[in-house]
Amino acid sequence: MRRLLGAGGSVLAQVITAVGSLLLQVVAARELGTSGFAAFTLLTATLVVMTTVHTAWVGDSLTVLDRMDPQVRAGLLASLLGTLSLGAVLGTALALAYGALPGPRALLFGLLVTVWLLEDTGRRLLAARMEFGRLARNDGVHLLVTCAVLAGVHFTAGLSIEALLLAMAAGCAVSIGLVVLQAPREELALPRLGDADLRQVASFASWRAAQAALRPTTLLLARVAISVLVSGAALASTEAARLLLAPTLTLINGVGGFLLPRMVRLREAGEPLRARLALTGSVGLTAASAVSAVVAVVLTEPLQGFITGDRFDVSPLAVAGWGAYCVSIAATMPVSLLATAYRHSRLVFEVRLIESVVGLVVLTALLSLRPGLFDLAPFCIGTGGVVTAVILVLRLRALRLRALRTESSPHAIKADH
Repeated sequence: MRRLLGAGGSVLAQVITAVGSLLLQVVAARELGTSGFAAFTLLTATLVVMTTVHTAWVGDSLTVLDRMDPQVRAGLLASLLGTLSLGAVLGTALALAYGALPGPRALLFGLLVTVWLLEDTGRRLLAARMEFGRLARNDGVHLLVTCAVLAGVHFTAGLSIEALLLAMAAGCAVSIGLVVLQAPREELALPRLGDADLRQVASFASWRAAQAALRPTTLLLARVAISVLVSGAALASTEAARLLLAPTLTLINGVGGFLLPRMVRLREAGEPLRARLALTGSVGLTAASAVSAVVAVVLTEPLQGFITGDRFDVSPLAVAGWGAYCVSIAATMPVSLLATAYRHSRLVFEVRLIESVVGLVVLTALLSLRPGLFDLAPFCIGTGGVVTAVILVLRLRALRLRALRTESSPHAIKADH
């Protein structure tokens, strides 16, 4: 029962977060037009990439490694300060490069990146402690604050990209405060940076961060390719189609948020590496994703007006493509999380890299030769997902058999560094 409640809390937290994200994107699609929505899409895609790298390096490390070890703890703090600083600088620079926020206004995106990453650290701390109910409550407050600020700005100054970013930053600030008030003192105690063991943290987190960043980076590059090789209007149409699959992505991410700490607990309890556990999760999520994809395609026409305000069309073919992409994620995620929990991050990175390169090559070739077929973009970037899941399963089974032959304990299985 506790496991079901934990999974439910994780999914609920993802639902709340996804509802907030969906709300902001629908507002952007309805109020900013194609050019404004395309710019907002590039900013949020960049934020997702930065958050993913930060989560993999800092968040996954504090989940998988012993965060109470003074040297590891200091290494995590040094990593946190590094990602916050780098995120602020890169966020500002990329906002200028995209032309989304000209001049000093680009600093607003840099500020958002900083508070967003800090809030994400607090979320991952609650997840590592298996406090998914508290995580869901905090995310609910975040959503309410974001909506309140957005409504206030709308009625006073009108909606703009700056208003959306300001509302997002306000929600983050309140959520950070809640984590500080709720977390035990020992979790918030600051270690001496001079004791930092960055090598131990990096030995796990480097491959994990590289692997985790592949998928959102692939999406970001795909969006840039659509915008450059076709048009901003094409990007807006493709992204509007993705919004119909937001509930499916929420379910997948919510289950993933529960699976990783759960798999880590199994490893710490001495359980052997069992690919069947991840394979069962993959089958269940894949089936659910396939059903939801069919529903989304059927509902494309009735929901189009709500999403875009009838400013532009949403293609059912693009919706089907995002459905196929969701199936690809569902098929691979549980298996990759199992490998991560047992510290085989390099293996996951190598497989994911092949998947990402193939998808981008196919997409670039398609858009270069037939730009009018941009609705097929989601199919292209999801290419190879199911195949990589099979590769991971076979590789994990080989690692387990090798460990059994050498009579090693589960803790003795060497990680891929």
